[in-house]
Amino acid sequence: MTQNNSSSGITACSIVCWLLAFAFGVFIASALIGWAGSHGLLAAVIGLILMLIAGWLLTGMFCSDDITTAEVTAPVTAAAAVSTDAAAAAPKAKPAAKKVAAKSTATAKTKTAAAKKPAAKAKAAAKKPAAAKKPAAKKAVTKFYRKPPTKIDDLKLISGVGPKLEQTLNEIGIYQYDQVAAWKKAEITKVDDQLKFKGRIERDDWMAQAKILAKGGDTEFSKKKRK
Repeated sequence: MTQNNSSSGITACSIVCWLLAFAFGVFIASALIGWAGSHGLLAAVIGLILMLIAGWLLTGMFCSDDITTAEVTAPVTAAAAVSTDAAAAAPKAKPAAKKVAAKSTATAKTKTAAAKKPAAKAKAAAKKPAAAKKPAAKKAVTKFYRKPPTKIDDLKLISGVGPKLEQTLNEIGIYQYDQVAAWKKAEITKVDDQLKFKGRIERDDWMAQAKILAKGGDTEFSKKKRK
């Protein structure tokens, strides 16, 4: 009789241990799918492996031949409690999944709102009347006088301009430093055609000298000339 009781006790213990291991495997698989987002087949395989390991460990710990009926009863009670906890924890995977989904939805709404703000600003900017464009600064144009003006500058203070060149310049309407300072390529070509020594204007850089003299300054040449 003692042997039969012992045998029936070991069988009951094994069943409880394997039930507990099965619940543990289901819990792990559910957790992997719900929390970690793992593939269903992979989660099932991992859950099965952990169930086998847990069943083997539990039966080895609580269902050995040397334990008494009283010793078997305690692990069974503990196993039942753990099983209850595991069963209670398993359904929590779904709410966790819902929380993740809710967070992702909230994040998507936030991004959508953030994307709408620049669009709204762009529309507001488009509604504003365009600022009136400032008129472009007029380019200085050299004026060639037909008659001598009131103000006549001493063009001989420009290096390279002698009395004859000054007379030639006056004949084509050049009397002031400002006129020479404003010369561009077209004016240089026009005046250069009237001179005997072509290329002298750019070689001596009459424009740079004229700018200084027009502002009331002196060049090295004009200082010597004034003395």
